[in-house]
Amino acid sequence: MLPEDLKEKLMEVDSSRKKRQEVASWIVKKPHYVRETLQWCFTPESELLVNASWVLEIICEHKPKLFFKYMYIFFERLPSIKNDSALRSCAKICEMLCYEHYMLKCRYFRDILSENYLKIMTECCFDWLITDQKVACQAPAMGALYYLGKDKFGKWIYPELRNILTENAPNKSAGYQARARKVLKRIP
Repeated sequence: MLPEDLKEKLMEVDSSRKKRQEVASWIVKKPHYVRETLQWCFTPESELLVNASWVLEIICEHKPKLFFKYMYIFFERLPSIKNDSALRSCAKICEMLCYEHYMLKCRYFRDILSENYLKIMTECCFDWLITDQKVACQAPAMGALYYLGKDKFGKWIYPELRNILTENAPNKSAGYQARARKVLKRIP
């Protein structure tokens, strides 16, 4: 069961970045609540699922080490998430983790993301690109796959990603097309 004070805080969250940051800052001061927030993010049919995922995205962006402690929950449940808004946040978290892992080359990030976690992210991001998802989920999935393709583990990713983006872009929104062009330019 969710602690009452955490539930109240999560209920305060709205679509504004300011409110999300405010609640994320409150949770960061009580790091034991990160786990509950993460679990709530993957509770289907929950009234707080979207709010929890929005807050988790902010926590991961600003205090990733708090997220790492419970990251196993994120990757264990990532393939099962269905809610559009929560999917968007999860895709953004995947893109952030990949950026930190591959671009910043921070040793801490390199040690944290196991080959299994990279595999789960890869599968989920490709699933989000080939299924009927919103651009808000697909755009960060493209970015995450670009970073994942930089590794020897992901040599096969670029040809697949190129095929999917080239085939899908003409029939998608302007936002999808812009992100696809950006990613395609960067693929060697």
